[in-house]
Amino acid sequence: MAQSIAQTVVECTSKRLLASVFPTLGKVASEAAATVFASLLRTGSVLVKDIARSIPDGATSGKGRQEKVSGWLQRYDFSTPVREYLWREGKGLVGRDTVVAVDSGDISKEFGGGGMEGMEMGYDASRGVQAMGHSLLCAAVVSRRRAAALRLDLVKGRRGLPARAAELYDEIVRETGGNGILVHDRGFDSEAFVSHAVRSRHRAVVRMKTMTRDLFGTGNGVEADMASVPGVRAVLRSPTRRVDATVRWREGFFAAGDSHLPVLVVSSTFGGNTLFLYALNFTDGDARPGELREAAVLAANAYFCRWCVEVLFQDIKQCFSIEGARVRKFRRLENLLAFCTLAYTYFAHVLPQCGEESRKLLKSMKDTLHEIVEGFRPFVANVRELLKLGRCAYICGRPRKTKPPDRTPPLPGFPI
Repeated sequence: MAQSIAQTVVECTSKRLLASVFPTLGKVASEAAATVFASLLRTGSVLVKDIARSIPDGATSGKGRQEKVSGWLQRYDFSTPVREYLWREGKGLVGRDTVVAVDSGDISKEFGGGGMEGMEMGYDASRGVQAMGHSLLCAAVVSRRRAAALRLDLVKGRRGLPARAAELYDEIVRETGGNGILVHDRGFDSEAFVSHAVRSRHRAVVRMKTMTRDLFGTGNGVEADMASVPGVRAVLRSPTRRVDATVRWREGFFAAGDSHLPVLVVSSTFGGNTLFLYALNFTDGDARPGELREAAVLAANAYFCRWCVEVLFQDIKQCFSIEGARVRKFRRLENLLAFCTLAYTYFAHVLPQCGEESRKLLKSMKDTLHEIVEGFRPFVANVRELLKLGRCAYICGRPRKTKPPDRTPPLPGFPI
């Protein structure tokens, strides 16, 4: 019964989602999208042979079904409708101080990648090796416990990322109408990108990678100049955690060609580490001390929330095994990545908000909890999660009264 409830809820809710994402697809393309998406939800595998098993048995052989799936992924453009849906839903979450975290990554092939269209050799940061692959560019809205994907683009090869990052920045600025704080990690600390962000007049935070720039006209590096600046205590909060930090700030100038652009340099120290940030366009030239303090704490808190986009990357790669795809054409991989991103959105944001259907699914999970966690690996994973939470789940107060023993005789054939 629990399995049929799960199947009914997932089929019903995913069908509504696909109808809103692909409203103009023809009958064959819609059936193809539904088959690929359902297989990905159920198995988490992007292998064509696993998706092909979802096609009902018929006259077509197993090899023929695999060729049919490959044809779907090559013939139809599923990535554009998914991109438009994520953008439409995500930008509605962006308020005045909402964090929009932007990060880059890659899809690499551990055992080569020869013969896969457009792959180039480059650095795979997750494994610390040189590998064939493509670049990824992601923007996510941090307004809930799990980040909501705004964009997840696959950049062919390894060379087009800087230009695509600037285009995405401008698109977010244009579409959010001045709302949101764009937050970037160290990979975006370049003269071209930081100066582009300053000139946009939109608030942004970029973590420093190059610490030797003379931002204050003293001839010293950033760390030496910021060490003497007094700090204030602040509580940094994200949707999942909070820390006590020391925040420092100082106004400086970023050299870009012949120009010196005003920036607010911010450092935040917590957990024994200090992060140095550019807070761009948070204040004007004659900001008062109180305004500078408020801007510095806001920028430090915005960067503290950025970790959610890293978790999004991890969830998509591990829960849907996108790096395990064995397709040769770039378009097929792009379509599979779009389905993986949509599946993440479904599990993280759509299914939990389905009201009565979501409650039925949770009730079914509770009723079959033993079956769900009886395997060794799920059991270990759940114990570790409980240890991470560090919460006491017992109800305080008077102890419950002991129930009298049940005197009902057992039924024949059932142990006492």
